Amino acid sequence: MRALLLTVGSQGDVQPYLALAGRLRCAGHDVVLAAPAVYKGLAQQGLAESGQVPFVPLDLDMTEVGYAVDGKHGLRHMLAFTRAMGRRAGSFLPQLADLAREGADVVVHHPVLPLGQHLAEWLAVPAVVASPLPALVPTREFPSPAWPGANRWLPSSLNRPSYRAARYVTGAWCRKDVDRWRAADLGLGKPKGRHDPLASRDVTVLHAFSEHVIPRPHDWPDTARITGYWQLPQTGDWTPPRRLAEFLDAGEPPVYIGFGSMPVADPARLADTIIAATKQTGTRTILYSLDPRVRRQLSQQTAITVIRQAPHDWLFPRVSAVVHHGGAGTTGAAVRAGRPQVIWPFGIDQHFWAGRMEQLGVAVPARPVRALSKATLASAIDRAVTDATIKDRAAGLANRVRAQDGTGAAVAHLEHLTRSTTAVPA
Repeated sequence: MRALLLTVGSQGDVQPYLALAGRLRCAGHDVVLAAPAVYKGLAQQGLAESGQVPFVPLDLDMTEVGYAVDGKHGLRHMLAFTRAMGRRAGSFLPQLADLAREGADVVVHHPVLPLGQHLAEWLAVPAVVASPLPALVPTREFPSPAWPGANRWLPSSLNRPSYRAARYVTGAWCRKDVDRWRAADLGLGKPKGRHDPLASRDVTVLHAFSEHVIPRPHDWPDTARITGYWQLPQTGDWTPPRRLAEFLDAGEPPVYIGFGSMPVADPARLADTIIAATKQTGTRTILYSLDPRVRRQLSQQTAITVIRQAPHDWLFPRVSAVVHHGGAGTTGAAVRAGRPQVIWPFGIDQHFWAGRMEQLGVAVPARPVRALSKATLASAIDRAVTDATIKDRAAGLANRVRAQDGTGAAVAHLEHLTRSTTAVPA
């Protein structure tokens, strides 16, 4: 099997595709992975043990197109995001056509980049949507997580329609460019539903999370699968920087604080908030931040160390609690580590994950990031590190989730799909 994988987004969106690419390669399949150029180093590191997986860098940086649009929520957030995506669409569409000319037996693509169905149509092979969240397949049980906080403002009667709306908005960011690209580079027409990745009812959708975290909705079609988390193999050769190693060894497990690539409007205020909360709770803190202003402000704090990078699967089991933004990747890593969570959602699907972690009893009640203050952060951290019930539930959930082989299940689904579509009738 030759698989073409296309993904965009934050590191939490890209890393599962790295895991899938590596596992496919280890199973003897040919794989090509296309992702934003900023993740080339991550791909080289994550795929080092799986042999050669060609990486095609796309000219698309999600941090530049407003992956989280600070200060905008709900519909305004989604519209601002799709407009920003549209401004960058034309830069990489010809590159994808060149990539597809090399051939593939299946195209696996992220729903934020709804282009895989066009390449699969051109190649006459299956298109598979692979998602870290249940945002596209309709269900009556909850609204699409693509709409920030929809469970709070959307009536349940609109749960199913919210998925069609999410698919429409997701595919709207570059329709004109895509239609020109389909005609000029792929020689394809304009059939109805061409911009909807699920227009065909038999499209397989693989969800890269655990049924222990989100049970499979009863009204999903057979084509929608939940595999378990897609994880890169843990390696024992990652060595932490000396400062981080010494900090971990110097006392009780610290609290991790990190908001990924989310934009912070006032870095100085955030640094002051973390300093005050650390002192008030008597905890120690590992802060992930690339902002030089935050790093300078915290450099003299003996109870706080600032890091630029550390694998979540290595670091999270060594901390007492995980304070984060609620991205799918970070949430999954905290679940697998079995650590209590404190979530301050910024937007997109983060409100959904925050609510789900609270429902499972592994996180303190979430509040939006605009409510982050010295008092609220200190209170949330104090509960996360002292509440025995949250600790026990987090540990129990981790045991169930870690027993699954989500990446292996995804590979098995793709193998079965390609065998069935290439079988010659008797």
